[in-house]
Amino acid sequence: MESFEARLGAAIPLPPNLISLAKILVILALILLRMMADSPARAELAIALFLLFGLLDYLDGALARARSQTTFFGRILDHLTDYPLLLVISYQCRSFLPVSLLFGKLLLDLVVIALNVLGKEKSESWLRSGLNYATLLAMLLLGLGLSPGPFSSVWVAQLLFINIAYTAIVALYCLNVLQKRFIADALSGANLLCGVFSMHSALQGHFSHSLLFLLLGAAFDGFDGAAARKWGGTRWGIYSDDVADAVNYAIAPGVALYFALGGLSGIILGVAYSIFTISRLVYFTFNKSYGDPDFFCGVPSTVGGIISLCSIILFLRTPAILGLMVGAACMLMVSFDTHYRHLGRALATNRRIIYGMPAAIVLLLIANAVWHQAGPAAIILVASVLYGLLPTLVHLKNIACRASCH
Repeated sequence: MESFEARLGAAIPLPPNLISLAKILVILALILLRMMADSPARAELAIALFLLFGLLDYLDGALARARSQTTFFGRILDHLTDYPLLLVISYQCRSFLPVSLLFGKLLLDLVVIALNVLGKEKSESWLRSGLNYATLLAMLLLGLGLSPGPFSSVWVAQLLFINIAYTAIVALYCLNVLQKRFIADALSGANLLCGVFSMHSALQGHFSHSLLFLLLGAAFDGFDGAAARKWGGTRWGIYSDDVADAVNYAIAPGVALYFALGGLSGIILGVAYSIFTISRLVYFTFNKSYGDPDFFCGVPSTVGGIISLCSIILFLRTPAILGLMVGAACMLMVSFDTHYRHLGRALATNRRIIYGMPAAIVLLLIANAVWHQAGPAAIILVASVLYGLLPTLVHLKNIACRASCH
């Protein structure tokens, strides 16, 4: 990445601050586009302008880093030219998203600008940038009417909530209100609350919302691990993380299975899944013999919960297939001989994955627009099953190769 940015710095003679100012022209074009009559071309132009803004935003930072021209004025100018984009998109989404969330996002971004002016911003901006662009793109598509339906509005609202929660925690830390060692526990608490909301959604029969809360909790789960590695934690940190995981990945899917199937079959499958997943979590809490932090032994409970909830959405009317998928999730979670990459740590160490978040958002929203809630659920299920099966198939291939050699 550094060599690529160095080549960009040599190839583009423009000063970084001039590129930052060019973003204002893109914002003005978006405002003019807002005044145009609705048409398919209007939506396409809005998306193209958003992508152009993102490209300019990356270029001004890349050129500044490549030429060692990162200055206080440049950082402030970059923030000030980003904020109007948030204003325009928030205004466009005022009818689709809770006003309180939009106001919270606008207020927190002003706080971040103020912290930057005061020289107190200590966060890793690349992570927040990836999360910000994924959120803004989702909001833009929702505001343009390209992702209709309640599933999309709830999904985008939860993505916005993740953005707000992460920014608020970083801001509190920068203001020395939140001590570093308590950040991981705070994020674990947010994961636990997501599990509670997931169960409440299942109680109401909103299984797609239950899945969304599980995914939201998984995001907080990834953040709390990163916070613990970066800033440390309390002696209760590992237990608070396990309790939150048990609620979100074991109990919440079990409750959803009960309300989806009902009767004795729902009780048996839901209780069995919850006990099975909690046992896995307890086993790895006390078993420290495996020491590679970048891999899981067996599919993590997060993926097991995702497979179960996606299967409820897709196979609710075919209980046999639903039971088969839940059984497959349990089987993959005890494949201890197979090692699975820790996706949270891979995400934290690979910036290219962070920058790919907007593409994933687009894919899910397009699937929702075409196939409604079944579309995103199917994509997430296929990705989870592939994540679970591919290492197993590779493991079986290696065993077969060793057997044939002997």
